[in-house]
Parts: sequence; structure tokens; C-alpha cells
Amino acid sequence: MRRTAVEKAEFIDKEYREYLRSSYSFGNDKYQDLYEKRLNEEELYKGPFLHMSMPFKKGRSLNQLIDKNIVDSDFRKLGNIHLNRTLYLHQEKSIVKIADKRNIVVTTGTGSGKTECFLYPIINEIMKEKRNGNKEPGIRAMFLYPMNALVNDQIDRLREILSSYPEITYGSFTGDTPENYKDGGTREKFAENNGIASLPDNELVTREEMRKNPPSLLFTNYSMLEYMLIRPKDSVLFNPENLNNWRFIVLDEAHTYGGALGIELSMLLKRVTGFAKTKPNFILTSATLGEKNKSDKDIVSFAKKLTSVDYDTSDIIYADRLSFSNEVRKYALDGKDISLIKNSLNNETELGNVLSKYASISGNDAKEKLYNFLEGEYNTWMVYSNLMNGPKNFRDLAKKFEPEINSKQLSDLIDIINFAEKDGMGLFELKYHSFVRALSGAYVTFGKNPDLTLIKKNYLNGMKAFEVGNCRYCNATYVIGKIVTGNENGLNYLIQNDEVDIYDNYGDEESVYVDYFLTEKPSVGLDDAEDDTKYEEYTVCAKCGCIHKTANLNARICDCGQEYSFNLYKVEEKSKKSAANNINTCLSCGHRNKNGIVKTVSVGKDEGTALIGQILYDAIDEGENTSTKKSSGGLNFSKKKIEKIVPKTKQFLCFSDSRQQASFASVFMDSNQTRLIQKRLLLKLLEENNYQDIAVNNAASLLKKEIENKHLFEGDMDAEKNAWICILKELLLVDGRYSAEGLGLLYFDLNIDDILNDTSEEEINEMFKGFNINRISKKEFHDLVEMILLAFRTTPAIDYSCSPLTTEEKVDHLDYRRFNNYISLQEVKGNGKKKSYIRSLLPINEKENTVVEYVSKALNCEVDIAKNIIFSIFTAFEETGVFQKKDNEEIYQIQAGKYVLKSGRDKKFYVCPVCGRVIPYNVNNACFTKGCKGELMEIDPDEYFTNNYYRKQYQTKKIERIVIQEHTAQIERKVAKQYQKDFKEKKINILSCSTTFEMGVDIGDLETVYMRNVPPTPANYVQRAGRAGRRKDSSAFVLTYCSAKSHDYTYFDDPTKMIAGIIQPPHFDVANEKIVLRHLVAASFGFFFIKQPEYFDSIKALVFDNGIQVYKEYLDGKPNDLGEYIDNKLLYDVKLDYKNYKWVVDKDFLDKLNYFVSDIQNNIKELENCKEEASKNDEFKAADSYKKQIDAIMNSKVIDDLSKYSIIPKYGFPVDVVNLDVYENGYKRHDKDLSRDLRIAISEYAPDSEVIVDGKKYTSRYINLPKQSEFLKHYYEICPDCGRVNISLTQYGLSKCNHCGGELHFSQEPECFVVPEYGFKTGPNKEGTRIKPKRSYSGEVAYVGGNTVKKQSNLGQITIESTSDDELFVRNKSNFYYCPECGYAELKKNYSVPKIEKEHKNYRDFKCNNQTLYKIQLGHKFKTDVTRFIIPILRSYEENRYKALSFLYAFLEGISEAFNIERNDIDGLVEKNMDLDTIDILIFDNVPGGAGHSKRLLNQDELIKALRMAYKKVNQNCCDEDTSCYNCLRNYYNQQYHKYLRRKDAKDIIEQIFKKLNIPLEE
Repeated sequence: MRRTAVEKAEFIDKEYREYLRSSYSFGNDKYQDLYEKRLNEEELYKGPFLHMSMPFKKGRSLNQLIDKNIVDSDFRKLGNIHLNRTLYLHQEKSIVKIADKRNIVVTTGTGSGKTECFLYPIINEIMKEKRNGNKEPGIRAMFLYPMNALVNDQIDRLREILSSYPEITYGSFTGDTPENYKDGGTREKFAENNGIASLPDNELVTREEMRKNPPSLLFTNYSMLEYMLIRPKDSVLFNPENLNNWRFIVLDEAHTYGGALGIELSMLLKRVTGFAKTKPNFILTSATLGEKNKSDKDIVSFAKKLTSVDYDTSDIIYADRLSFSNEVRKYALDGKDISLIKNSLNNETELGNVLSKYASISGNDAKEKLYNFLEGEYNTWMVYSNLMNGPKNFRDLAKKFEPEINSKQLSDLIDIINFAEKDGMGLFELKYHSFVRALSGAYVTFGKNPDLTLIKKNYLNGMKAFEVGNCRYCNATYVIGKIVTGNENGLNYLIQNDEVDIYDNYGDEESVYVDYFLTEKPSVGLDDAEDDTKYEEYTVCAKCGCIHKTANLNARICDCGQEYSFNLYKVEEKSKKSAANNINTCLSCGHRNKNGIVKTVSVGKDEGTALIGQILYDAIDEGENTSTKKSSGGLNFSKKKIEKIVPKTKQFLCFSDSRQQASFASVFMDSNQTRLIQKRLLLKLLEENNYQDIAVNNAASLLKKEIENKHLFEGDMDAEKNAWICILKELLLVDGRYSAEGLGLLYFDLNIDDILNDTSEEEINEMFKGFNINRISKKEFHDLVEMILLAFRTTPAIDYSCSPLTTEEKVDHLDYRRFNNYISLQEVKGNGKKKSYIRSLLPINEKENTVVEYVSKALNCEVDIAKNIIFSIFTAFEETGVFQKKDNEEIYQIQAGKYVLKSGRDKKFYVCPVCGRVIPYNVNNACFTKGCKGELMEIDPDEYFTNNYYRKQYQTKKIERIVIQEHTAQIERKVAKQYQKDFKEKKINILSCSTTFEMGVDIGDLETVYMRNVPPTPANYVQRAGRAGRRKDSSAFVLTYCSAKSHDYTYFDDPTKMIAGIIQPPHFDVANEKIVLRHLVAASFGFFFIKQPEYFDSIKALVFDNGIQVYKEYLDGKPNDLGEYIDNKLLYDVKLDYKNYKWVVDKDFLDKLNYFVSDIQNNIKELENCKEEASKNDEFKAADSYKKQIDAIMNSKVIDDLSKYSIIPKYGFPVDVVNLDVYENGYKRHDKDLSRDLRIAISEYAPDSEVIVDGKKYTSRYINLPKQSEFLKHYYEICPDCGRVNISLTQYGLSKCNHCGGELHFSQEPECFVVPEYGFKTGPNKEGTRIKPKRSYSGEVAYVGGNTVKKQSNLGQITIESTSDDELFVRNKSNFYYCPECGYAELKKNYSVPKIEKEHKNYRDFKCNNQTLYKIQLGHKFKTDVTRFIIPILRSYEENRYKALSFLYAFLEGISEAFNIERNDIDGLVEKNMDLDTIDILIFDNVPGGAGHSKRLLNQDELIKALRMAYKKVNQNCCDEDTSCYNCLRNYYNQQYHKYLRRKDAKDIIEQIFKKLNIPLEE
């Protein structure tokens, strides 16, 4: 039976809690009981919530409209058009409205067929024109989309519709459009690349074709349209003769055009329509622009601002929805009958029998009968009436139906309602929404009355609270914190780790040291762990956290008293192997992992979302299809038919907010699924072999067949390799206590039965008599041998030659294990360095180790006797050939084939009640764990591990093939398109996507959507959730993971605000002088370059060959065509005094233009002087470097530099976007499209950073160099007085601060950075995809300033100043060493020398001639809107900087919530105000050029709204007031300030502000 949505929700909640319960253990019963109690108390899952949508009203069919002469009869010639299917009424209205030449706004919700609302009417109008004899060429309609994916989708659709109607031509003009067939191949090649059998003649695919014969329907995006308007050769598209018949311009997904983008687009639309004799009609579409009768005026205002044409509220086309009749209901279903109906949906006879008990119902099929029946059914009306005003929690709704109808029956009723349908329409749609959240950590107190909380607290019941976590492999308890020295008394204290997220850290955060303490005295494994990993005992005060080394008898201690003292054991690692902010070796179990072995209860986002995704997939139980067919034989002796059971395809769409998150999510979920299936396969293999022993080599063969038959694993590895991975993960105990052996399900024995069979028990005892050991049974001897030789498995010293795995594959799939290790009986002690690949079975430097201690305990003998016993056993087995010796060395391995896989079904297992270790062997009840004094007890694993999440997964997980793929803008269009098709055809189970799928991309019927975080706004949520619910046989289910961040916490607190929250039209103010001016300048350059195209070629031509002077003279001449165009087409409704060429003398324009010229000329002059100076001093290499930098400036592209200097519009241009070119074996992969804004690229694409694309990991290795030149170097210095950044092209320009005039004191050469504007290339990859991609972190944004034009307002004593085009600077703080010859670069931590020597290869995989690498940093400067708050109560920068930071981050959270924008859209910083001795708060837009968000804070109402929302954030009970957490102030980007951020500080400042204003904190 399929689970209902409510059962899915219960299943997910239960499994999630079982996972958390099974995954963490805290050493003693008291803490464990507290943990489980708190876990049960925590609200981790909310929902499901039910949300109702009424069906769309139907109109007439296309055939009916053709018969009424509303639609042209040529529609019957089109392909893939359903002429007899009735349209939605809003689609019909659109056809009529557009025929009346009205501008319209279509906002009808998801799944409402918006495309038909504009495509059908436009095609209809063109057909009518042509029927009336107008067959002139030229553009009829232009379609603007925010992303190419939507353009591609519409082109695919048009190809089907218009292939049989050649009179209408169409084409897409985007960055993907080839210039001509030389660049893009032939039409046939283009068709092949896009999976098309053949291209219709009316589809234009090259730019040359479109310039020559502009298509009737032109599809593009706004950034390309801007390019086309300035680039001289594209101007032909907008010649008036090509626009004579331009009728329409369509803006799809109009809700995306807000802030600065809205203003920019408004001006862009004026510019492009200004070339037409008659302005075209506008059609705006969006699923989410607002609500009927609530948002009408705002939508009209938005549409007018955006398009500069008139609308009326009647021009808004909302979805017309049916209402449910309020007539008296005739009957009410009994609860039992509801369940009978649910089970009879596919059996009309049984269904009719149940319905006939209540009424006589007719209908053509089960769906229609149910529809007719439910219209008069009371409970159905009750569901409707309870949900008509908004979503409700299902459990609250269920209470209204009890006791007559129980929860299960109500769930069945909802499925029945969704199933019912008449004439293609349901009664109403019901969709389930659930939210699950992460834990934020576990915090404990020590002492007489220990306690535990799952809420971040520094103190609990007057005692110091410490964060605790577990070893990933043995569950040993660790305290995670930091030893600091108190400022007042000089004592050392152990405090919580507030500096860094141990799961997510890059750049400087990687070097933040975190202290780890075991709560029990450590015991380590073979020769006792790594040489550089030891421990030291500390004494800690449970009351205040005062800490000192126990061995330091003279240590200063606190006055709290000895009764509060307890001991912890600090892990000391001399050198970090790889783990950032973690430890590599557990001193309790000896396990090693270069990615860290300690996990906290705050599960990281990647692990948490993968887990929930896995549980969700398990919750989706689609049942099975039974296909029946007759025998194909010639004779049919039986009337029986052959039945084939085929499982239905389980699917969900998985949303992430970024490409890399979506990419890694697909890999992580696949890895998680694979790990569980691998365990399950081994158990299934034993089941199918009647639980008999299976030799490892034989097991590999059997597993290979199973994997091949079921096509289980995707990827490059074949079935045989996957089979060996299944075996080796268990054989090597990779998962520690979470392995199948650790959970009592199976185990591996060394195949020594023949040896033991040939040895009598008397012979064994004869040997032990020599050691004064009493009788030992043969079984005990066997168990003793297995435990002694366990070292070969855990080291591991296993010979894998029988497996086909490569070293890289073993490293990638077998986690922490190193390979080619060996065991020696006893490594000789000497002066030489110990060989890391050799483990000694007997101790080297100590009296005993784990093995010796175990034998001593098990046989109750002295240590020396235990050593002799080990020596004798090892020597005896060496002679039997069990071990494999290496060459002439006395070191050994055991072949993997020597082991036997055995079932744990009838095997006795034993547990140590002290350390919790479970093993299949027992000798006198001795525990194998070193230092543990517990005695083994026999257990029944089925009872002992009841409700253990992992064990249950290993036992019950369905063995099924799961296909998980990424769908983002990173992958090639052809591949992405195929994935989309495969998902639609049920060939892909999980599609991990970024925001691309948020907007109308066709993916077919789908029941389930999973969001890996709460979307930025309710509009985003509605779009994503709208992807689900396109199946009639089930209820849609939407699950959202709320990660540990403020935004997600807010909506977990009240999910209804996200499910059915207020959706507002975008906000912007058209009268923005600077943006308007930029567009006037862009228009003038467009006209100028048509007349003087030679100045468009390079900066040299424009700046140094008199181009700007010619441009100025052109403007001084006031050409009539440009003047009329600007005054009459662009400025007709703008309230700015710019007409009659007044804009030409605008100071801002002249200043920017002059600065553009002078800055470039000064840069060249400065570099020329440096070059000349270097030549005089015979520094020829430096002189050549300066020359190359000069060439780089001279040859740069005009359009790029005009945009960089904000002379023309900046949005969407590729000046701030760089690529990461993917190379493999020296050849470029053209099927990968990796591009990022420079601000992000200097982190994500920097050398040594890693990215995952389509399941493969790539490592950035090269910085793309300027052609025939060198990078322009920027030197910077931070002023010691005012803290501001100063930037110069030479170090000589950094003598005095540009801001305060103070002296810049630097003892060495200032740091310098380059802007990697040409992008990066990948090199050889280091690690597998199962390890999270690394990246260096681009640090805080610094304020540079430069703009003195300000708008000012006041709120009480607070002064608010807003500026535009202020300069900010961001850099990657890591040091890189790069080769100026080939661009090879490495990240070097803790390096500061100016250069290093390193042999390397270039990106073509040839040895580079240069070996000297030079130190650089990566940086980026950008200009945006900045709003400064001068707040008198924030006095003294030195004393109160961190309080101001707490307020800043609360304020930023408040702004994003109040303005309904993404948190990453804005940012801020604090700055020292030297004049007033206060701390200024600066809020800026993250978008280069500004988005208008920070400017909104000039409005007092908006500011107060943001402050109130900020107060709400810090007034919640999420953590102690004297700290902060991810639910209030912390985020990934402000990790360096975590220890300083206090919720109370932010709260106090906001309260003071409102007190001074004398207004209430709450509305």
C-alpha cells in the first residue's frame, strides 16, 4: 500500500528522530536519558499543513473560438495544438484583451497555462495580419526572459507548433546563439546538438540570419538586448523598417524585475521601443505578482513603471477560480466507507456499491462519479470551509472531524477529493506542506547534577555549559571548545567554540584552532595511534569553566571549590593532516579520517539535507504496477495470463539556492543511498544463500551478478568494482560501530578452519601450558586469534590484488583508509624515523598496547606472558601461509580472499556495558577496548538494537536503482535538456536543481518537491511548491528543510507565512537620476558607434586615438535624431530636467566621463613612468611586466570599461562574470559551462578551489592571463587611524590616507591584488566527489567610498545618508603563488615570501619553462548604493565595535524580512566616525550598481518596519541572551565574529533607539 501524505510526514518525523537517537551517544545513562528526553521534547517537524487551491474556470475551446471568428482558422494548421480542449477562462480573456490592443498583466498562479495567455493571442494576431495581406518581414513580437533556460524551453515548444506553419519565423538571440554557421556548424549540426531530427525552415539559428531577415518572433534576455542596442552591427535589427509591424513585447516572469533591475529594464524597454513608429503592446506574465482585490493598485503601478504605458485594473488578468457550493449537504460519509472508497478507486464496481449507500450517482468513470458524489457530501464541504481562509495544520484540522472520522480516514478523504475530476477539472486541489529543522547542538553541564540541553546556552542552572559531540566511528564523547585567558584575572577558561563552523569553513576560518577533549581517559589502538597524536589530562571547573593541566601542581585556579572539579583529556595533534577545525584521529577507537572524526549534534547542512532526502525517498512508496499479457507461444494450454510486477517510479525534485549546492547535493545524496544499498546487498546475499558462509572472492562474484542484473549503481565503476567496494567497506570496518558487523548483522572470519581442524584442543592447551594458562577451548582460541589479527583489518594491512580497484577508487570510496600498509610482529626500535605504513603488533615504545592489554585481560596473565603468547601465535600462523610477506622484509599483509563472510543470524554477539563495543568474539568476557574494564555480556542484537536507524536501514532498505542527476546552468544545454526529458519520462528519480526550475520549466507529472532550505520569499516558495501537484492519482507533498540560520528559523516558527504569505509586486522608483543618465549615455553611444564604428574596437581607439573627443564633439553638435529620440522616446514621462541635451552638461555625467578618461590615462602614465624607472635600473623583467600591463589596458573592450566605470548600465553584462574553463588531459571540455560573478568567483573558482559538475569534481589550477600583457596590480593598505582601505596602482601612492589624511605606516611592501577578470582553468583533480568541495574564502567587503553626492534624512537623532555608486572592495585573503607564463597557481597557507620555486605543467599538460611563482591575492572592486546611519548612542569604536556588529547583523536580518528580499541581496559593515567618535552603520546593496534596497531605508516607515523586524529576531528565545546562534545573528559569512555577537547587545541598542524616538517597539 502507498503511504498517504500524512503517513509520509509521520514516517519522516519518526525516522529522523531515530537517526538522531541512533547517531549520538553521551557515555553514561544520565546524559543519554537526558538527550533522548530533550529529543522527544523538541519540535523538529511541523506539519503537514494543508493548503487549498480552487480549480480554474473553463472557457471555450479553440475550435469554438475559431467558429466565432475570434481565433483565425489557420490555427488548425498548427502542430501540437489541442483544438477541442477547453481553454481556461483567463486564457480566453487574454485572447480577447490582446485582440482589443490592450496592455495586459497575467498573474494566474502556477500550473495555470500562462504561456498560452500570450503565445496563442500573438500567433492569432499575426495570422490575421497575414490573412489581411500584410506579409512584410520584420519583428512582430519580442519575448524577454530572465534566463536562457526559459528561452530554450519556448523555442522547443514553438518548433513543434510552427513547424507546419512556415509563414511565421522565429529565433532566439542570446549568448548561446552562434554568429554564423562557421561558428556553430551547419543547420544539421545545430539540430544534432539539440536532439532535433531536423530544423524547420522558419527557425533562424544564427545572428547573421536574424540580422538579414529579422524573425517574426524574437526571443532574448534583457542583458543581450542591452548589448544589441550598443553594438553597431546589431543595430540593423532595430531599423524602423524592421519594426513597422512590431505589435507585442512579452515580459515573462515579471516578478523578477525589482529594485535597480526594474529601473534598468524600464529604461531599456523605452530605448528599444523608441525605434518603432508605434509602441508595441506589453504583455506581462507571472505566477506570483499579488492577490486579487488586495494588490490591484500596486500591480498597475508596477506595470506602469516598468513599461511606461497605461494600464487599468481591468487589464490585470487573474485566474478565475470556481467556488464550492454552499448548498445544504445531503449526506456525510462514514469513516469506514471513506477508506473503502480509497481502496476502490481502481474498481468501479466496488466504488459504486459504496456510493450507492448514500445516493444514486452517475458518471462516465470513477473520477466523474466521485466528483458528482462529493459535491453533495458534508465532510468534503467541511474540508473546504476550514481551509478557505488559509492553510492549517493537518492535526488541527483532524480534531474537527473526530471522533466520527479519524486521522487516517481524513487523509484518505483528501486523496479522494484530489482524485475526483469532471471534464478535466477537480473539486479543489489540496496540497501538503511540511517543514523539518536541524538541531543546533547539544550542551551539557558536569558535576553532581549533570544536565543537557539542545538549545545553545553558556550556562544552565548556574553551571557552565559545554558543547559535546561524538566520534563518527565509536561514539566516544568529546567536549568541543576553546581554551582562552580571562582578561581580568589571567586564569584560563574552557569556553564554547564560537569562532567557526566545523562543517563549513574556508580561508582564515580553516586555521582557527578548536580544542577537543575526551570525557573518558583515552585508549588508542595499534602501537597507539599516530606518533603526533597524544593526549593530556586537564582539570576543569564545572561551575565557571576554569581549566588547567592536571600535572601542573602550581596552576592558578578559581575560587569555586574542589567539589566542582572534573577531568577532561585534551587531544594534542602536532600537525594537522587535513581536517579543518577538527581532529584526524580518535584516541578512543584509533579510527582516522582526514576530514575529521568528531561530529556535533548540529548536523551540517549537506549531511542533514541528504539524510532527509533519503528518508523522503523511502517514505515515497509508489506501490507496483501489474502488467498482464498472454503467452506468446503458438499453443495456449492455459487460460492463465502472464503477470509481471513492475515497481512504480519514485521521484522528487530537489531545490537548492545555488548551482554548487545543487551539484554537491546530487553527489552527496547518491553517496548516501549507495552506502546503504551496499550494506543491504551483503545481507541479502547471505539471505539468498540460506545464511551459509561465503568466501570473499565468491561473494564478490555473486554481488557482481546482482549489481549487473539490477543496474544498481550509476557512475564510471563497473559491477565488479562496486561489488568489491561493498565487501571492503565492511571488511575494513570503514563505518566503525555503524558497520553491519558493529550492529550484529554479519561478520568476517579469517579462514583458518582448516588449520584449526588439523590442530587438536590438546595441542593448543599444550602450548598454553608453557605460559601457565589453564585450559582454553578451541572456540576461545579461535576467538583469541581473530581478535589478535583484527589489526590487519583496522590498519588495514590487506592485499587487494584480487580486486580490480585502482588506488584512486579505493581512496575515494573507502573513506579514511590508507593503502599498502603492513603489519610487523615488532618493529625494531631505532634512531631512524618510524615508517608510517608499518604497524607493529607488539609495542615499540610502551609496555603494552591494545592487543597486549586484551590478551592479558582475556587470559588473566602478565603483560610479558601476553607478549609471548602473541609472538607464538603470530609465528605459528606465519608458517601456515596465512600472512603474505613483502619481499625480504619482515612485514606482512593478509589477502582479502582469505576472509569469509558470515551471517550474524545465529551467531552470539557480545557487548561491553561500559564502552558499548559490540563484537562477535568472546574470551573470558574481556573487552577489546584499551583501558576499558567492562566485562562482555551476551546480547540478542535484534533486541539490543531495537529502533536503531542504521540497522533497520541495512535490514529493510529496498535494493533498487536510484538515478540522481544535477540540473543547473553549469552543465551543457544538451545534457541538461536530456536530463529534463529523462525526468519527465521517469528515467531519473531525483533531479537536483537550482532556481532554474522555479520558473515554468516543463517536467511533467510530479507529486513531491523537496527544498534543501527555506526559499528567500513566499513568491519563490510558491513557484517551487507549484512544481508538485501535477498528478491526479495522489496528493502533492512539499517538504522543506530548515537549516540552522535565522531566515529558516523564522519560517519554521510559523510556516503559514511561507506557504501562503503575502506576495508583493516588486518595488522600485523610476526617477533615479543616475540610472536614467546611464541609459541616456548608453543610447548616445549606440548612435555614436553606428556613425563611428572604428571607436568601438578598443580602449586605445576610444581614449587614446581621440575617440572620446570625437564623441564629445558629436554631442556638442546636438544631432537631431539623437535629441528627438531621447526627448520624445526616453524622457517623455521622466520628471528630470534632461531634455534639449541638458543631460550632456550634467555634472555627474561629465565627472564620470572625465574620470573614465583621466583614470585610464593616469594609469597608463603611472605605468609608463614605472617602466621607464625600471629600465633605467636595468630591471628589465619588471619593465617588461609594466609594458604588458599597459597593453592590457589599451586592448580592453570598450563596452566592458564603459560599464566598469558605471557610464552605461551595468546589469547582466559579462564584465563582472568570469568562467572556470574545464580541462581534462590538456583538452577543454566544451560541455561544461561554469560562470560566476567575480565577487563569488574569487572564492569559488580561485586556484585549489573545487567544484562539482554533473557528478564530477574539478579543481581550479590556472588563472587565465591577459593576452600579450600582465595583470594590473593594485596595492592596498588599511589606515591605522580610521580603518579605511586605500588602493593604488603602485606602492608609492600609499603614503597618506585618502580619507583622513593620516600617515600610512607600513614596515614592508604593501599587499597587492589582481582582478582575475579573464577567469580560471581547471587542472588535475585531487580528491573524489564524496568529499565536499574546498574553496578559499573571499573576506569581508571593505568600504572605499569616493562618491560625495548624498541624499539625507533623519529619524530622531539618527542621521541617514544615502549615496549611489560608492566603491567597495572585496578580496580573497589567501595568498596564491602564480606563474606569469602559464597562469599555474597554488594556494599556500602560512606563506608570505614574495616568490617560490616550483616545477609545474601548463594547462596543456606540458612542462612550463618558468619555475618561479609570484605571490598575489585576488580581489574585486565594485560600485553600488550605500546608506550610512550615524547613530549617536553608538559611541566609542574601540569599546563598542562588537556591540555595533551585533546590531548590524540583527538589522540586516530585519531588513531582508521586512523588504521581502534575499538576505544575500544586502550586506553591511561598521565604520569608525572620527569626527563624532561614533560607530557608523553602513548598509549596501550586494548587486553591482545597486538594487535600490538600501535606499528604501531613507523612508522612515520602511526603516521602522525593518528595525521592528530586527527586534523580533533578537527577542526570540533561541539561545542565551549573552551569546548568539544561527537562529538569530550568526551566519556562514560572519564566522570570524561569532564569539563577539550577543543577542542582548542588539536587543538593547534597538530598545534604546525606539525609546529615544518615543514610539512603540511593536505596531
